[in-house]
Amino acid sequence: MNRILSKDASRRLAQVVSLCTLCISSYVFGGHGVISLYNWEAFLADSVKEQLGKKHNVSIEETYFSDEGVRDEVMLSERRHAFDLVVIESVRLQLLAEQGVIAKIPKTLKDELSPNFDSKWSDACGDYGIPYAWGTSGILYRKSAFETPVTSWNDLLHPTKGLKSRIAMYYNPIDAIAIALLSENKDPFSSVNQDLKQAYALLSQQRPLLYTSDYILNYLDSPEKIGNIDIAFGFSGDEFVLNEDVQGEENEWAYVVPEEGTTIWLECLTIPQGTFVSSDLLTVIRFLSNPKIAALNAEESWFSTPNQLALEYVSQDYLSEPSLNPPQSVFEKSFLYRRVTDLGLLLRQRIVEELR
Repeated sequence: MNRILSKDASRRLAQVVSLCTLCISSYVFGGHGVISLYNWEAFLADSVKEQLGKKHNVSIEETYFSDEGVRDEVMLSERRHAFDLVVIESVRLQLLAEQGVIAKIPKTLKDELSPNFDSKWSDACGDYGIPYAWGTSGILYRKSAFETPVTSWNDLLHPTKGLKSRIAMYYNPIDAIAIALLSENKDPFSSVNQDLKQAYALLSQQRPLLYTSDYILNYLDSPEKIGNIDIAFGFSGDEFVLNEDVQGEENEWAYVVPEEGTTIWLECLTIPQGTFVSSDLLTVIRFLSNPKIAALNAEESWFSTPNQLALEYVSQDYLSEPSLNPPQSVFEKSFLYRRVTDLGLLLRQRIVEELR
């Protein structure tokens, strides 16, 4: 998945979190509870935090990550004790849970909230998470750079000559390989050796044409670099972030789920192993899962909500936005993130390292 933090900030994160490790993560000042959340930036609306404080006298203090690898390193270390709540993608959640660093969600809370979510989301988060947000992978493109809309993964993998050095990929071992496989109408999570070789060949052909192999939102603090990009791999909602500070129609970004299909990610609210499950922590999880609050959060943060009851409270603009509420035809060609084999992951990591 995605979201926003500069590379320098990401590198400083481990130092900051290390200093917090000796602190008690859930604490109280003057009767005001504070819950520490480790999250993607811009993935929780300020208005939601304000309402939480007014209604329950509880605050959420966020620390941001921009790379899942950095987040996972923190979770696998004693630094996880600096946080009460962490946002983690469903597949990575299961892997971290197996390593003993994620606590099970209290069963009474899980049962209480289950009516809010379709079973496919609850099952994906499992016993260790509460569904929080979902979305698709796709292509971001600057509208003015294209005479006709982008429709295919091949527009990114086999770009026209005019796009040379104006392309941003994201060399994640899961996502980069997935889109290459999707372009060939193959299972994006395949561990078949021949499929991975084919994906490597496609990405190798694209590599000399790239401006960067970094996730485009890593450049939000460098607008001159974004100005050098016309097409990029991205996630639903990224176009909203890119367009926040756009000046003029010539710089407007669009997002599309390619016709070959896509992958669907799900983020879950999780509790690090060893965290004291306080009443304030339970209050925060219940509050974020409340349909009205989930609707407000999804609309202001511009992500798809897995809270099926929240859709009653969102605007018509939100409901009609195809990047947030894709038609059934998209779901029929899409794949919810799932685990690849250990060998498949190793091969994917080698491919990405070679490409870099």
